[in-house]
Amino acid sequence: MSLQSDGFSYVTGGDPNPADDKRPKNITKPKGFKFVFQGRHGAGKYSGPHADILNFAIYESGTGSVLRMFSLSRIHGALGDRGQNYKTLAFLAQKLDSNSKLTPVHGCGILAATAHEASFFLQHRSVLDLSSQTCSSVCGTSPAKVSDCDKPDFGSCGNACCLAELSLPTSPFQAYTDTKDALMSLQSDGFSYVTGGDPNPADDKRPKNITKPKGFKFVFQGRHGAGKYSGSHADILDFAIYESGSGSVLRMFSLSRIHGALGDRGQNYKTLAFLAKKLDGSEKPTPLYGCGLATESENQFMLAYENTQ
Repeated sequence: MSLQSDGFSYVTGGDPNPADDKRPKNITKPKGFKFVFQGRHGAGKYSGPHADILNFAIYESGTGSVLRMFSLSRIHGALGDRGQNYKTLAFLAQKLDSNSKLTPVHGCGILAATAHEASFFLQHRSVLDLSSQTCSSVCGTSPAKVSDCDKPDFGSCGNACCLAELSLPTSPFQAYTDTKDALMSLQSDGFSYVTGGDPNPADDKRPKNITKPKGFKFVFQGRHGAGKYSGSHADILDFAIYESGSGSVLRMFSLSRIHGALGDRGQNYKTLAFLAKKLDGSEKPTPLYGCGLATESENQFMLAYENTQ
């Protein structure tokens, strides 16, 4: 079955991407993950480097298995998707001949379930090898010794990820300016700002007069990388700023970029916390999803199907 004519593609592995097959790792918590892999979906000018990112993780469930599916609008400033991310996953699900329907848990226009701290601490898993990195924004292989590396995620977005919010006393415009300046000035710490331009929408959403679900004023993107996990392999950072009382809230998201990055040793939250300190040292970001949190419902989009083998 090939869906290339429908805009789908599989992303191959190879250094520094971990292998798809996690069975040799004998992973049991938080799920018995067996395979983790990546793909893309694009159309027209939103193809190639602008195609949406697809992450997948498969684990056992009874006599069958569960496919955890994640779709991320790839381009800079894509605040809305007109339902495309869910459509992409639903289309793929139909091609798998499943009798089950996709179960959206986060994103897809729904509110996230109340999250609680996970009861386990992930160690010795399939995580990025940053042992040679000494940058102060990196957790490395001894995260217990590094501040803000205490929220390791494990496959919440197919790959590891972290969504958090930071309350700021400044106006949305000032929050945007400060965050953008920080991304541009912290190059030695692995950060960068991603510029817009066609087909990327503009950062400034104020002319749109958005009021729901939040009064979003700015949406923009950045990267964080270290060593061989830089450039096209750097983690993706998404930001959205909305008004809140006399100040603003900076919504922050970090996604482990490379193919097969099931665990992150706390790096995604660390990245956001490091940046937050540069903006307002009095507060840490509040995790909303991923970041090692557990929810009553399973994280992300899932598709259960019977094992026919």
